[in-house]
Amino acid sequence: MTRHTVAQFACGLALLGALGATAALSGCGGVSQSDSGNVNNGAGGTPASTPAVTAPPARKMLLIELDGVTYSALSAGIAGGKLPNLAKLTVAPAYSGGVNGTLSQQPNLDTPGWASVLTGTWADRHQINSDAPNQALHSSTVFQMLRSAGAGSTGAVVDSGSLATLLNPDQNAGYLNTLVNCASVDTCVTQTGAGMIGNGYSFVVAQYHSAQDAALNAGLASTNYANTLVQLDAAVGTLIGETAKRSNESWLVMVTAGHGLNAAGGTDGLPLRAESTSFIALNQTPNARLGNTAAPATMAALYTRASIADVTPTLLAYQGALPDAASYALDGGQLLGATPVSQLLGTTGSDNASLVLKWAAPASGAISVLRNGSVIASLPAGTATYTDSQLGLTTTGVYPFNYTVAAGGAPLSTITQVVYVQPPPPPPPPPPLATTLTTGLSSYYPFGALPPVDRLSASTMGPWAADADAGTLVADPFGGKGLQIDTHTVDSNGFDGYKLAQTDDVTTHAQFTIGFWFYTSCANLTGNGTPVFSNKNYYSGGNAGIAIGLFPGSGTSCNIRFNVGDGSTRNDINSLNVSANKWTYLALSIDTSAKKINAYIFDPVLGEQKVLGQTLSVNIARLPGLGVFGLNEDGTGRYYMNACNDSPPYTVGECAATPPDVQAFSDLALWTRIVTEAELQSVYGSGQPLSTLIH
Repeated sequence: MTRHTVAQFACGLALLGALGATAALSGCGGVSQSDSGNVNNGAGGTPASTPAVTAPPARKMLLIELDGVTYSALSAGIAGGKLPNLAKLTVAPAYSGGVNGTLSQQPNLDTPGWASVLTGTWADRHQINSDAPNQALHSSTVFQMLRSAGAGSTGAVVDSGSLATLLNPDQNAGYLNTLVNCASVDTCVTQTGAGMIGNGYSFVVAQYHSAQDAALNAGLASTNYANTLVQLDAAVGTLIGETAKRSNESWLVMVTAGHGLNAAGGTDGLPLRAESTSFIALNQTPNARLGNTAAPATMAALYTRASIADVTPTLLAYQGALPDAASYALDGGQLLGATPVSQLLGTTGSDNASLVLKWAAPASGAISVLRNGSVIASLPAGTATYTDSQLGLTTTGVYPFNYTVAAGGAPLSTITQVVYVQPPPPPPPPPPLATTLTTGLSSYYPFGALPPVDRLSASTMGPWAADADAGTLVADPFGGKGLQIDTHTVDSNGFDGYKLAQTDDVTTHAQFTIGFWFYTSCANLTGNGTPVFSNKNYYSGGNAGIAIGLFPGSGTSCNIRFNVGDGSTRNDINSLNVSANKWTYLALSIDTSAKKINAYIFDPVLGEQKVLGQTLSVNIARLPGLGVFGLNEDGTGRYYMNACNDSPPYTVGECAATPPDVQAFSDLALWTRIVTEAELQSVYGSGQPLSTLIH
């Protein structure tokens, strides 16, 4: 304890025996009568010939802080006639702890609560976030702001040593004339506070902690707690009674608590309704901010009420010392006079570069919105929201802004922040479709209408049987129409799906490529496989010819297998997958001279997958298979019947081991050369059909 603090404490004890003694207070940092504004003009008084002039009442203020007095206990005590002095005041609930989930949220603990009451700000400004010792306020206190406005002498008498420590810098800087630590002796607080009032102080703070101690030690329902509230009511009566003795003075009396308590009477700091419900009491008629005395049932309802951050703005407004909107750095608003804006909150806009402000507007008063002290919008009375899209942010980061919204002359401000994420650069334009894709193009089906027509007139396509599925048109990847084939429709001979017959079979060339867009639900697949595009009897992968087949995969994708066989030897690529219900691009190229196989899948979810340069070991003369390709079928047109070892007459779905399927195709092309990976990437990436190259 410093020497200065010891002197203050000694002063408090001396006042116990010499209640209100002017000399004692003056010797401990008090003021003389001339300091109080009651100037003695001499024994002669005013000459009889001069009319007496009555000065307007001096405005003075008393703030009483009752730690541990809950709003429910206060209301019950007033209703039961146990607290007659507090009953004479206008009492209403007020929230503590800031607003959950915003920058203003702070623990419902003593030191953060005291800081908010005495600065009119939340912890994002005052920086007190716990009850840890040796913390320093980063916001101006009411004492500092009153001193800057030229107010008279101020004093604080407190029960709690930690509050005295918090206010020591204010006394050392001369903002607070007298600071007395009564060390948990309520009578010391009452007598010293009364002495300050009697000695002409303009602003007196009296803080009591005994109710919180009683609640913690005995519980909220205890006789000890109830008796403590009665004793505190008497202390409030004594202090208010002392103000009534002062002539030609108009006193504003405010009573509050820094936070609520939990059900056990403890201070756990949690952001819950009981801990966040405090109260404010006034001896003067408040504005609409303090009009509702009903206990809030939810946190949302609580946030529509006044807050402990409104105490300091109310005190300043009473003294005419409230900062103007351009310099307003408080989180609360006045509870006397014009009703201010309330419930001001800011959230980052969906573009991460703007800020959306919302507030509750009073019934009258044009709205001004200020950012960092400058007006950015003037809005009609009653306006309750504004989006600030002119922040000028260009670098990713978190940016705090002080927004003030004023209705008429009554402002409210809050610190809000924008989490700005610089927009990514625009995606590069899609690659153009490679013009070389027309080279070696043998057959091409853009679909778009039925029956399908080869744009190069080198092949024909249609159902395997006239009484099987005729196909339907579905939306393709380009905004056009693709071909959908449903093998649930089958004739009695087992024919279903589509067939593609070429005039010049590409599989007889030294090099060839097959490519098409493909769509599947990946549903109802089995380990027997389902043909996608095949010119062989796919009853066995070893049979002569080529097959692209579909097999089960994960819940959101399925497995595509590329297979070639010659009757005794086979090559397989089984590691590629397609996403369910997405258009993907499949390509298979075979170089019979180099004896190499390349397989590609371009998928919007899985990306590009490929197997390049796999060795071709089969007899290349057998690659043409049965000489015709099936779509959602194999080269026989009767895969589903054959795979089940069935025979006509065939009934669809008769064999559960190989269920029918629904598949869609678009932009199917056959080339008599190896189409390069770059060319295939342009097919997928450009989002354009090959028809844009064919005129």
